[in-house]
Amino acid sequence: MTAKLAETQLWQHNLVSLIRSGLFLRAETGECYGLFTVVGVYTDQSKSAPLAKYSDARRARDAADIVNRLALVPPTAESN
Repeated sequence: MTAKLAETQLWQHNLVSLIRSGLFLRAETGECYGLFTVVGVYTDQSKSAPLAKYSDARRARDAADIVNRLALVPPTAESN
């Protein structure tokens, strides 16, 4: 379980500044070349390149759920 969590946190770490900027709206799942992907949706409704790719749809949904939960948490005063 630790390896999976660390793997997910690695690419999510790159989203932190984008989420804090207010430009990131949510994460969605999709499919690309037979892999299940997680893409970001911005406030102008444009989509990012795949942020993560999985062979299992459940893992992609779980990763998108985690990112969406991170996006809902208001920034703390220490992050300023």
